[in-house]
Amino acid sequence: MPDAKAVQRICGLLDRGEIDRVQFLEQLTRRMAVDVGCSRAAVRMLINTPDGPALRSMAMYDMVSSQLVRAPDMAGTDTAPYFDALLRDGCVLAADCLTHPATAPFVAGYLVPQRVLSLLDVTFSVNGVLYGCFSCEQRGQTTAWTPQQLSLLRQIASRASLTLMHAISAQIDTTPGALWEPSTPNRLMTMPMPLDVVKDRRR
Repeated sequence: MPDAKAVQRICGLLDRGEIDRVQFLEQLTRRMAVDVGCSRAAVRMLINTPDGPALRSMAMYDMVSSQLVRAPDMAGTDTAPYFDALLRDGCVLAADCLTHPATAPFVAGYLVPQRVLSLLDVTFSVNGVLYGCFSCEQRGQTTAWTPQQLSLLRQIASRASLTLMHAISAQIDTTPGALWEPSTPNRLMTMPMPLDVVKDRRR
């Protein structure tokens, strides 16, 4: 059974300086994967690309390898269907993400190569500004996401969003294994984009 206070404890550890942001993201994404029950769980940031809005993984926890793993960007030439659904509903729930209209932009570039068959995303927003999503993936087989799983991910997002915002706004860590490179161009590519980035695509 999910521990209702687990995310609050993880956030508290970061707030008190008992863990760093890399440890925070690892513990948070692992908690997401365990509580929701999925193959992989990630925190993704909204970024801007020449083709429009895309999602970049800040951290992804894989249940098979029991560790953080790298993941490519979720990008496409027309990602409006996904972001429209995310903004409208606060989530994208795709039991079969290879046929779901909202996830269609990511099929060729991300979902098929990563063997992701089901996707559950909930918005990561602070003060009404969209910064990305909390994401759960199922690989190898489809999953009919339940209302309970969606509710759990929404609860995690609600509890963790503000702490996560503080974590990504903190001073850049340039020690080995840091989440960001210290150079300005790389830092800008990992900064959250405001909501109007998505709106511009629909004008």
